Amino acid sequence: MIEIERVDIEHYLPYIKTQIEAIGMVKRTITRRWETDCSKRILSILTTGFIVCAFHCRFFQSAAFSQADEKQRTTSTVPNSKEQVKSELTPEQKIAALKKEELELAENLVKDFPNSTNPVMLMGNLWERHGDATRALEYFNKVLEKDPERPDVYKSIGWFYMNKEQYEQAIDYWQKALEIDPNTPGVHHNIALALMGQNKQSQAVGELEKDIQISPGSASSHFLLGQLYLRQKEYEKAGDNYEKAIENEPNYTNAYYGLFTLSTRLKQQDKAKTYMAIFKKLKAEDMKVLKDRNKAVVDLMDMQKGAAETYLLAGQMYQAGGNFQKAEEFLKRATTLDPNNVLCLEKLASFYLTSNRITDAISLYGRIGEINPKDPLCHLNIGILSMRLKQLGNAEKAFRKVIEVAPESSSGYRELAQLYLRAGTGYPEARALAEKAVALEPTALNYFVLSWARDMNGETENALKAIEKAIQLEPANMKYRNVYEHIKSKN
Repeated sequence: MIEIERVDIEHYLPYIKTQIEAIGMVKRTITRRWETDCSKRILSILTTGFIVCAFHCRFFQSAAFSQADEKQRTTSTVPNSKEQVKSELTPEQKIAALKKEELELAENLVKDFPNSTNPVMLMGNLWERHGDATRALEYFNKVLEKDPERPDVYKSIGWFYMNKEQYEQAIDYWQKALEIDPNTPGVHHNIALALMGQNKQSQAVGELEKDIQISPGSASSHFLLGQLYLRQKEYEKAGDNYEKAIENEPNYTNAYYGLFTLSTRLKQQDKAKTYMAIFKKLKAEDMKVLKDRNKAVVDLMDMQKGAAETYLLAGQMYQAGGNFQKAEEFLKRATTLDPNNVLCLEKLASFYLTSNRITDAISLYGRIGEINPKDPLCHLNIGILSMRLKQLGNAEKAFRKVIEVAPESSSGYRELAQLYLRAGTGYPEARALAEKAVALEPTALNYFVLSWARDMNGETENALKAIEKAIQLEPANMKYRNVYEHIKSKN
């Protein structure tokens, strides 16, 4: 028989406090308003640019792709004296140097952008991350004096009180954040933690459910819900949430322990053995990581990640202010500090696109693809940019990769169809790809490409039907109306 271990919410209060402390230390430096999806924005801009080209070679074909692109700059492989000195420093010395560097950058931002609250917010986040919560609070309050409608400030102040176990004050500030933006990610989760600290489990359930509606990929919210439902003996809901936690985070050690406990209570001995075996394996791996953990090195890595976000924000601000030299310098510094930060890579790629440095942008999207090989947007951007350089082989490879990793999205099929149509080859395959795109997503753009493909295959009547659908979906689009008149005039 498997020994049944009692698991209730009190057992997990130390875990909750640890989580609170961890989250409080690693809260993101950059505000959510800066964290837009750069890939999607670039995709939208570039795709729109391609649609404009539609009237050569039977009216549809276009070769109006810019070939202008700067050659990639080469950098010296010989380290300078500063880099040699930095490499000889201990992790603790590097952390101290990076803290000083970060604060100096933030102070310069405050001077250079006196009318913006973002540098002031950044100063608060830096002092919080550097362990001076009281000074951080001073800056947060300064932000509120100028802009009382920033939910991120209320989130940060809420954590100031949460870390002091002043739960009611924390909840008050988080509620203010929700009053400004009811969909602010993570706030309901935070409130749930505060309620659990007050032993208000039932209310915490409701907050966690709300958090999952906003952020369905939150593994920690699903896990905590599993714990609470387990205590309330709502076993089906508990199991569903444990499984969701594992689905979002496959190596979620405590979620497997939760499933073991649940299976034991339901007298499902075989399942209990399986979950316990997985739990022990993952726990052993966790313990090995802790044993091998070099705290100084890990702290340095955390510091570098935080500093990368500081430089990212600085780069974006200088770019918006028209200082492109500083913008590039700081964006590149961000990617150096945290080479696997996809957001930093995306923002630098976006910067390169504004200066028509297409090859540099493609290189960065390639790095993103290495980090997240199943991200269709980076492959889609590579394909679209390769088309601009008339590198049709690379573009075809990229679009086929999009289809491979996102077979239920129409974008890969549509863009590959357009590639064949522009190249003047593979018309039957282009038509099949366009048909697939429309079947997946019957959008105006997809119907436009289908009309183009049908026309190139000599199917005039069917081409008219497809462009009519596009016009129905976007009646104000004059390009589609011009295409319709062009096809109709051939009859």
